[in-house]
Amino acid sequence: MPYNAGFRPYLVEIEGSDMSLGNRTGGQVMVETLEGAGVTHCFGVPGESFLGLLDAFYDSSIQVISTRHEGGGSFMASGFAKISGQIAVCFGTRAVGATNLAIGVHTARQDSTPMIAFAGQVNRSFAGREAFQETDLVAMMRPLAKWATQIPSADLAAETIARAVNIATTGRPGPVFISVPQDVCDELCQNSAWKPTPVGLPHPQPEGVGIILEALLNASNPLIFAGGGLYNSPGALAGLVAFAEAAEIPVITGWRHHDEFPNDHRLFLGSASLGTSPAVWERLDETDVVLVIGNRLQELTTDGYRFPLPETRLFQVDIDPAVLVSHRAPEFALQADAGATLVAMMNRLPQPVPGAGARRERNAADRRRYELATQLPDTDGSGAGVSYEQVMRALAEVLGPEVIIASDAGNFYGWLATYHRFRRPHTYVGPASGAMGYGLPSAIGAKIARPDLPVVSLSGDGGFIMTLAEIETAVRYDANVVAIVLDNERQGTIRMHQEARHPGRVIGTDLGSIDFSLVARGLGAVGYLVTDDAEFGPALTAALESGSMSVIHVRMDREQLSVRSRLKSSDPVLSKRTHS
Repeated sequence: MPYNAGFRPYLVEIEGSDMSLGNRTGGQVMVETLEGAGVTHCFGVPGESFLGLLDAFYDSSIQVISTRHEGGGSFMASGFAKISGQIAVCFGTRAVGATNLAIGVHTARQDSTPMIAFAGQVNRSFAGREAFQETDLVAMMRPLAKWATQIPSADLAAETIARAVNIATTGRPGPVFISVPQDVCDELCQNSAWKPTPVGLPHPQPEGVGIILEALLNASNPLIFAGGGLYNSPGALAGLVAFAEAAEIPVITGWRHHDEFPNDHRLFLGSASLGTSPAVWERLDETDVVLVIGNRLQELTTDGYRFPLPETRLFQVDIDPAVLVSHRAPEFALQADAGATLVAMMNRLPQPVPGAGARRERNAADRRRYELATQLPDTDGSGAGVSYEQVMRALAEVLGPEVIIASDAGNFYGWLATYHRFRRPHTYVGPASGAMGYGLPSAIGAKIARPDLPVVSLSGDGGFIMTLAEIETAVRYDANVVAIVLDNERQGTIRMHQEARHPGRVIGTDLGSIDFSLVARGLGAVGYLVTDDAEFGPALTAALESGSMSVIHVRMDREQLSVRSRLKSSDPVLSKRTHS
């Protein structure tokens, strides 16, 4: 996918569709409205509380992906949305299914992913009697979702779905939760499905563009700090590259947004993230003027709300006014679409660009510093099992730039964040929420969205087993991803924190031994077991060439806790090893 490609619009119309049908069930009207909004896939676990909705899917163009767990289904929907550009749709039943969906709803909120999550509910006449699996679903989901509601009747089904699509996809995208009473699905109504309403994007005020541009061009060490808002803005990714080159201003991307700017570009200086190179924080420390665009400046992308520093002049552009003032107020803020703002700044860029020559020399030095800090070190060789260095080396050698990588949460992520080079947009999927179990199902969703591209997931053993059952889902739907399990038989992130704060007092973080390659074969996939550095590259190549759902179980060096932290073999006290 070229760098000028953005998400395609969420709100589209189906040409020639008949939206004037009467005597429809609530379920039929809901599904027809989703079709009109361009929805093509829906993920989840069926339940008897929304049989009328499921029956309406039977006659629709929407493919229902039946998953093994509602949480896995919501993660699949998330991965599908991030790669396809469509709205994510997932479902579950009443209280038990809805609670499982909650993790995906929370993750979509943290990731700013447009999502509609349905859950069946008891009949309206049963409400308040503590009927089977009854709970107040709207109240339960309200803190997690961008909007939570219940469809009160079939007459209002189309309006509710249309409003949900609008809320989920406009402004800062996010999840909408909809409770669907069982009898509403079957209730007849005269209303037809609603057509989606196009929503215009807010353009920046010319005066505001001038203020930001003047500050950037007059700065000694300006920086663009870009976040996930650019993914949802048409043309923004290409616009960011074009403006950075024309103005000679380097770019750092935010937490979980490694593929937002080509990593091999001379103006890319890294992603502010967990496990990231210290060179990224050093460059933020030295910045005198920073433009934060489409970036809500959350905890992990600011090193615990430390950046931007108080002495750094802060300018901010975001479509959502709620994020324009966070841990510190910007000097000036624009509520505007990121892509439109970048175009406006390009159009007002003076020629020649003031200070470009001086910045070019500084930027080249900063890029050299970044490249040196993120050069993959030689394998330490002091521990048993496969080294993380060798895993990263093989990924770089075997994977092409078009390969989509879906990452779980876990300490292994620091290696990916530091050393892997993402060269194309929409080739990385990861949970800003830090939800374990995300890697495999999100990769399956990504593969369903782009069956023409290879998709690889990276997980630790702790996260992988949480959604391992979805291997069978992938096999059933020919979503043949390559799932890599980096197994150190522990909850590595928590162990690292334990050793740092309570050294030698390990509790609850050791895990048992599992042969994931055998489990994969039992679920219909191909399984590989890797125990030596030399075996990983050939296994990865074989898995990609097989065209089958594959699991590569890699028994890792257990002494390596993180990129820069290692256990001594003689005792459990943490020692530091810094790569240089």
